Amino acid sequence: MKILSTTHRVLALALFVSVGILTACGGSSSGSNNGSAAGMPSTATVTIPKADRFEPFLLEIASGGTVTFTNQDADAHTVVSMPTDPVDFKLLVEPGKSAKLTFSQPGIYGYYCDAHSDYDRTTGLIKAKKGADAYPISMYGVILVAGDTLPLAAGKAKIVMPSADRFEPLLIAVRQGTQVTWTNLDGDAHTVLTDPGVSIQLKFVVPANGHASYTFDKAGIYPYFCDAHATWNSELKRVQARLGSSEYPAAMEGVVFVLP
Repeated sequence: MKILSTTHRVLALALFVSVGILTACGGSSSGSNNGSAAGMPSTATVTIPKADRFEPFLLEIASGGTVTFTNQDADAHTVVSMPTDPVDFKLLVEPGKSAKLTFSQPGIYGYYCDAHSDYDRTTGLIKAKKGADAYPISMYGVILVAGDTLPLAAGKAKIVMPSADRFEPLLIAVRQGTQVTWTNLDGDAHTVLTDPGVSIQLKFVVPANGHASYTFDKAGIYPYFCDAHATWNSELKRVQARLGSSEYPAAMEGVVFVLP
């Protein structure tokens, strides 16, 4: 694994450890491969605890698999697809009840509870509603559905930081061995920092109007964030936005799914 820099010399503050997790949604590549469902589970459970959030935040499942959403809260919650998802859906999960959803179409699915969060069509981000239990943390989650038609970036992929505190795309899926480049179009420097607890711990700076690259040679889920504009909530084990960040209350975070 290695970190590269082109337009500016990147300051590498900390690098690898083993295999882990990163950010999420789309990317560019020098070639395209499909993601096999081999080794992926056919069932999974997402729990809504006595709070406005989904646990786990990230999961992978094979195409044709079923996810059960179990609501342990006293309030009803919804499970709503993002407009960028391959398939639209909306479920109501009553207090103390469960609802099931089968994912037949491979892809990356973001979802949220529209009772406690809103979809921002301008940025494509989910933003928590004031009054939600975990505010400013948004009530949303991400599911990667693996299958033969899952588009995977291979060789090279790109993530952009526009003139704002966010990553575009939010989520990407890549083939193992792909070099991901973060291009910073903003006037501020940003960091790429893996969430605590991931097997591979890395942190590097992407300078203003510069870029940096990292090659993912281990399969896994890699969630990351910019610690200049977001912070880690150790109690909820989620990233939350810093006051003053341009997309507040949405956090500057992303996910990279790496498949073998």
